[in-house]
Amino acid sequence: MDLLILEERRLLRYSLLFQLYRDFFTYGYEVCNRINYEIPNDCRIEIIAALYFLFYRRWIFFNIARDKTVSAYVLGRGMEEVENYLIETGKLVASNIFEDLLIPVIDKKEKTGGTVNES
Repeated sequence: MDLLILEERRLLRYSLLFQLYRDFFTYGYEVCNRINYEIPNDCRIEIIAALYFLFYRRWIFFNIARDKTVSAYVLGRGMEEVENYLIETGKLVASNIFEDLLIPVIDKKEKTGGTVNES
């Protein structure tokens, strides 16, 4: 299987998980418990497959109604997964603040092709 396809699937899963996480904290648990989503027809299979994956991991709960709407909400483990992902991403971004702290010393003899160690 193509590595690009696997990465696209992983990004789709995380996008869905982030949207549910965001909706949970935007609308509140009482409303989020009853939020129904429509799935676009052009990528319906991929989205439902991603929802099943997230459901299997016990990160979300979802149900497909007869009118093809999806009721979904994020579970505690899903919230923990999103928060861990955000923390790790934040660490990566913050670590890039400190750039070039160590400056490599290039010996002049190395540049001219001379010997590195004279002893």
